[in-house]
Amino acid sequence: MNTLDYPFVRPGPFDLPAEFARLREEQPVVRVRVATGDHVWLVTRYDDARAVFGDRRFSRNIFRPDAARLIPGVPTRQVSSPFVDPPAHTRWRRLVSRAFTPRHVEGMRPRVQAIVDGLLDDIADGTRPADLVASLAYPLSISVICELFGIGAADHEPFRKLADTGLTINDATEEEKGAAFAAMAAFAAGLIDAKRRAPGDDLLSGLVGVHDEQDGRLSTDELIATILAMLVGGYESTVAQIGKALLVLFAHPGQLVLLREDPSRIPRALDEILRYASLDSGFGSPRYATEDVEVGGVTIPRGSTVLVIRQSADRDPRRFADPERFDVMREGTQHTAFGHGPHRCLGAALARLELELALAGVLARLPGLRLTVAAADVPWDFRITAAGPATLPVTWERA
Repeated sequence: MNTLDYPFVRPGPFDLPAEFARLREEQPVVRVRVATGDHVWLVTRYDDARAVFGDRRFSRNIFRPDAARLIPGVPTRQVSSPFVDPPAHTRWRRLVSRAFTPRHVEGMRPRVQAIVDGLLDDIADGTRPADLVASLAYPLSISVICELFGIGAADHEPFRKLADTGLTINDATEEEKGAAFAAMAAFAAGLIDAKRRAPGDDLLSGLVGVHDEQDGRLSTDELIATILAMLVGGYESTVAQIGKALLVLFAHPGQLVLLREDPSRIPRALDEILRYASLDSGFGSPRYATEDVEVGGVTIPRGSTVLVIRQSADRDPRRFADPERFDVMREGTQHTAFGHGPHRCLGAALARLELELALAGVLARLPGLRLTVAAADVPWDFRITAAGPATLPVTWERA
């Protein structure tokens, strides 16, 4: 077989390229050529994806001299480099997880609910159509991230502008992106100093204060990298996922009706939404093979770059019955949207909370909510780690 060029063409926002289904059957681990001209290995089956995620021989540090260059024009920066692999990652995660617990996230529910309610008040009182990306997804995500770190309301918008510049793929030069990240790092350093002098009840204060007899405290560099890594993982990904969650429901009106009639189904429906309308950009989760590793009967050579295709894994018929069907009543949806193994997303509980309250809020507050354009005509925004609707123009019935 000739070398395949990657990425493949998607026929629709939630329709995966046909190549993935064929590769899962014929070549589940295959070498392809990316747009830079470099070669990588694709992993497309569910069990193989989980195996790679759980194998420490696959490093998250993909910015090495011999690693593949993945996307033309994207700076080769690694915001989580101080703790990307064991043993540094093991120490970092042990410390961070003490402050970033499900109990702490659940304690944020009233505040996140208040943010959602305030945004929906403005939407309901405003003009129609409204854009749910600009008026709900973006301000909700940045507000929650800023509250996590104790960033004051006056700094939300400046911080968001820096994040938008630093995380975009096409809309800023590399110099502008680098300057934005440097400004965010400087802002984070000042914030850390302030929390050390006057700690509050926010997550950053908890991270500043966390201590372990064996692992000590997080250094300033580690704290800065934590803020930037959580910004990348928690801001743009959540914006994209709120937009995708709404769009996939608009594209499946029967499923939308089920949730509107019984909102108690929303928490269970989130797993199906995350499986079908995956959290990531669709390009793949990169890893670097630190030694020869056999995956799916294929030996991936040391020094190779691997892309784990979570979206393909979550449509694997070996794991999910009728995987191309979107069904909010599906049971047992153990998807890979938040990864697996030692690097599973620490912010998974928070992302679920924001998704749950955003969906419940729009269905309760905006009766007859519907798109003003066809779902297939909604433009998409592609970022470094996520992709989602650029806009979601909607209208609804006045109560």
